[in-house]
Formats: sequence, C-alpha cells, structure tokens
Amino acid sequence: MTAQWTLSDAWVFSSIEGTGPDDGYTLAQVIAKGDGINHAIMAETEFTQAVPRLVAAGLIGADADTNRYWHTVAGRALYQHRMKRRGSFGWIKAIPPALTRLGEPQDGPWHLPPGAFDRAVQEWHEQAAAILTRPSPRSRDAKS
Repeated sequence: MTAQWTLSDAWVFSSIEGTGPDDGYTLAQVIAKGDGINHAIMAETEFTQAVPRLVAAGLIGADADTNRYWHTVAGRALYQHRMKRRGSFGWIKAIPPALTRLGEPQDGPWHLPPGAFDRAVQEWHEQAAAILTRPSPRSRDAKS
C-alpha cells in the first residue's frame, strides 16, 4: 500500500507561516492558526506525520530544537498560487489536490522534544482564554 497525502498534511501546511527560521511560526502559533482555520486542535500524531512529509516535498523548513516552522520558497509559491482569491477556509479545497499532484509523500521520522506539543497546546489555550476575557473596545467605550 502506497502512502497518500492526508487532509491533516494539508492542514498542517496551511497552518504554517514565515519565510525562514527567523520569522517562522512556533508550534503554539501553528496550533493556533490550525484551530482558527479548522476549528479544532490538531493531534500530535497529525503534526509529526505531516512535518517530515512536507519537509521531504520541499514545502516547509522545520527545526524542532528552536521551535520554528516556515514555508520554503516552493511552499510559499504553492500556497499563494492555490489560495489566491480564497478565504481562510479555502485551504480545505485548494491544498489537498495540490499536495496530491506532487506525487506520493515520503514518510520519515519526526520527533518533538518530550512534552513540547502539550506545552504548545496549553500556551494556545492560555492565549485564547486571554483573548476571550479581554474587554471589547465597545465595552471600554461604554464605560468612558
């Protein structure tokens, strides 16, 4: 049985931003964007399967030790081309077919430092809670 690109691979790819290690996303940022575009928290196994596939395809760079994930030149070009005139949720129809056109994904090992994924999810939960409890500009204006 040959490996196939999955919706999770496309989800992880679509949740990454940046052009290199200096401005790449942290794991918590990847999880946050993933939640924003799919209304769910990706599983660690989804992330750790997608990263080596996307690296092998030349679409992302990744460094678990420095906690940075970014699009390569090829990854940015694919994302920009496929997402043109699509909203945040357009990835679900645009990216999976683009990955399939690349051919069979190449699986490989990808390991995060112990506890890194859980800490990143917790960081996103704390950020989201802070955003949700922050007074809105309207409520601040009403008090003035």
